[in-house]
Amino acid sequence: MTTSWKAIDAAITAHLPSLQKPGVLALRPGFKMTAGKMTPVPAIIATVAHKGPVAPDQCVPPMIAGYPTDVRQASSLELLRRDDPQAFATWQLRGPAEYTLPLHDHERDAATGALLQAPSSAALPKSAPLKPYQPAPGVALDAVSGKVDLILHASPDAGWLQLRPFLAGTTHTLTVGMYDFTSAHILDAVVADLAGKQQMSLVLDHPAKNPTADQTDEQTEAALQAALHKRLAFAWAAEAHDPKVNAAYFPNAYHIKVAVRDGSTFWLSSGNWNNSNQPDIDPFKHRAGADAIAAKSDRDWHVIVSHAGLAKTFEAYLLHDLAMARTVQQTQAAAFAEALPELETVISPLGKAPVTYFKPKVLTGVQARIQPVLTPDAGAGNYVSNFLALIQSARSKLYLQTQYIHPPQNGAAPGFTQLLDAVVAQMRAGIDVRIILSQYETTSGWLEKLQAAGFDLSKVRIQTGVHNKGFIVDTQVVAIGSQNWSGDGVLHNRDASLIIHNAEAAAYFETIFLHDWVNMATPAA
Repeated sequence: MTTSWKAIDAAITAHLPSLQKPGVLALRPGFKMTAGKMTPVPAIIATVAHKGPVAPDQCVPPMIAGYPTDVRQASSLELLRRDDPQAFATWQLRGPAEYTLPLHDHERDAATGALLQAPSSAALPKSAPLKPYQPAPGVALDAVSGKVDLILHASPDAGWLQLRPFLAGTTHTLTVGMYDFTSAHILDAVVADLAGKQQMSLVLDHPAKNPTADQTDEQTEAALQAALHKRLAFAWAAEAHDPKVNAAYFPNAYHIKVAVRDGSTFWLSSGNWNNSNQPDIDPFKHRAGADAIAAKSDRDWHVIVSHAGLAKTFEAYLLHDLAMARTVQQTQAAAFAEALPELETVISPLGKAPVTYFKPKVLTGVQARIQPVLTPDAGAGNYVSNFLALIQSARSKLYLQTQYIHPPQNGAAPGFTQLLDAVVAQMRAGIDVRIILSQYETTSGWLEKLQAAGFDLSKVRIQTGVHNKGFIVDTQVVAIGSQNWSGDGVLHNRDASLIIHNAEAAAYFETIFLHDWVNMATPAA
């Protein structure tokens, strides 16, 4: 698409006066939208402050140099870029990744014709300096094969219904790595379940406050300290934006969601310990009450694994993260910045309640091959190599449900580009590729970036409330985990996944995926 984009950009610059109409903020190459759906037709995109009826002489011409024009209403972030560049930079560089604007090739300020630049971090509070990442010593991320017990489940259906007894079953130790822990019902359960002599180890990030939060992550930490005292080993994650660390091992997020119980069983998920990922509902007993909450909750996949070897591997990594983080805790820390500049898009649009709620699937003593995957680790547990092999292994079906796919800007993150290219290659090879993304992909131009990268958008659907990061291949293999599809997600953040080679497990999640594809998602093109 690069050549086409250059040609369209040349047309924009050559006909700039014709495009400089009142209210036009930016101009760029892109694809024509028709009836709210992306088409493959290259076009000139004119972003306007307010889309509505205007006098004929104030309209953007419908055609420029043979290219159709497409007038788009500016998103909240695009308006913020115009009105408050500092606040825009904060959102782009420090806010949730799902809200970020892509850097479009050849996007120009309509008033001046100058190319728009990515925001600089120079004016933002300094990040903690990065230290070289070191994996847990003496621990291999090799695949394991043999008999294993699995409890497979999804949110909003049964996430909390399974997490609750998992926590209650703690007899000695609970070791947790978590991005967000802001749910009161989960906090209350942890405090109650560890009321005896149980020990808890917790590494916790501190993202922007979740709109559904009952308390802040800082309040969660205070409550656990008050309840557990010396039985709590705690550290704020060593990620660069946290003001309570003076150095970091992860540049943007400690995004993992793993809990290990008694060194023998572990819970691993795409979902955090917050209300949108773990709603307190029981749709199997109280369907009517569950529907209203489920419509405001997220789709996540979870698994509880009873396998001492894998459990000890994850525990070793979490305790290593804890030890590393404890060496860089600030003794005189600045207060957390609890709020980003307000945006209309902070609260997600209301989704749908599931047509069918899926009960957990319990597999006892089944044969499986399981590959643990940790980011940013190299070697056997490396994300790019394992997921590249997984994608390329598909012979009939490749299903992916993830919150977003953000192609790297300006050719960065070549490892991630390999993954994108592999998906495109499977599309072109005739594999049944289906991708479900969240609503965030529709508001800021990311779908255009995907189409420019070669994705066939007829194979993509949009579902409000997707927080999942799951794969299914040929009804034989399923991947569950926390890595978002961005350069940071697959290369740099602390994240964890499992690739499970077991047909029963894959079939269970495939059934949920197809339910969402048919009932919850709408075509992107």
